Amino acid sequence: MFPFTFTSARCAIVAAAAIMPLAGVPSIATAAESPVATLAGSWGGSGRISYTDGNSEGIRCNAYYSAGGNQLTLAIQCKSDSNAIHVRSKLRIDGSRVNGDWEERTFNASGSGNGRVEGNSMSISLAGGGFTGNMTVNFSKSAHSVTISTKGIAMSKATMNFTRR
Repeated sequence: MFPFTFTSARCAIVAAAAIMPLAGVPSIATAAESPVATLAGSWGGSGRISYTDGNSEGIRCNAYYSAGGNQLTLAIQCKSDSNAIHVRSKLRIDGSRVNGDWEERTFNASGSGNGRVEGNSMSISLAGGGFTGNMTVNFSKSAHSVTISTKGIAMSKATMNFTRR
């Protein structure tokens, strides 16, 4: 009488449930929050800057991240007793890929960055205008750390730890 048997109806329901996520329940693809959403906002912290001459000193820092779609714009400002760091970057995050522009204004370094996001970590290779480097950001909703290593400018490394304001 009915073209569906109990078994084929059950298979159709299981297939529909696999294709359509339940209302209010995130799908597997959106269950993990992106770095764009996690990092957006104001942060404060401290760290250390190291120079190519072997000296290093403590720094006090502020970071500001603005987000929209898959764009993440960051501004990190740090001060020590003798220097400042002014990092600016505009990144595009597509799935696990990251790319965009990067600059450090005090040491006059600018170029492009390309890298990956894996879990709660973003790693970006930097290059441009006579310098190369890496920037790693490890993040959660309440804290994050940034490590920048460079070659070709007077700053060889900066490490920063931040908490949300």
